[in-house]
Amino acid sequence: MYCTPYMKVSRKKTRRLLVQQLYARIYTHYNEALFNEAFFEDRFDFAPDREYMKEMFEIIVARQQNILDIISKYAPKFDLETMQKTNILSLAVAITEMLWLKEEIPAKVSINEAIDLSKYFWDDTSKNIVNGILNSFYKNINMHLEKDIESQTKLQLFCD
Repeated sequence: MYCTPYMKVSRKKTRRLLVQQLYARIYTHYNEALFNEAFFEDRFDFAPDREYMKEMFEIIVARQQNILDIISKYAPKFDLETMQKTNILSLAVAITEMLWLKEEIPAKVSINEAIDLSKYFWDDTSKNIVNGILNSFYKNINMHLEKDIESQTKLQLFCD
């Protein structure tokens, strides 16, 4: 991609690319080089936040089962097999930002961005689903943060 000094980094648009990258990983034999060629070759009027995108992609892939478990817990009425994948990916982005991303992003920003992603990739009904799940999750986020710290401590004990 050719960036000019005038191109502004857009986290909102980068999140959309991240969802597309994750979606491609679900439905195709994912090849990062081909994805980058298809999506980044002189196509944007903004500069994607590549560091954010790379870190988020790696975390979401590594923590996929944790994320699905969290979604299942806060969306008991929904079957993950039939839930819109774009809703799951929007939820995954917000959950990852709130729990594991190094950069601190306010939870309300992550929730609002996930709602926007769900509307962008599906419809207005999706925003209600994503909003409800994330608000329930956020009310209990301290439990998840403590659980994660506890598991990291146990892991460090094994590695020492």
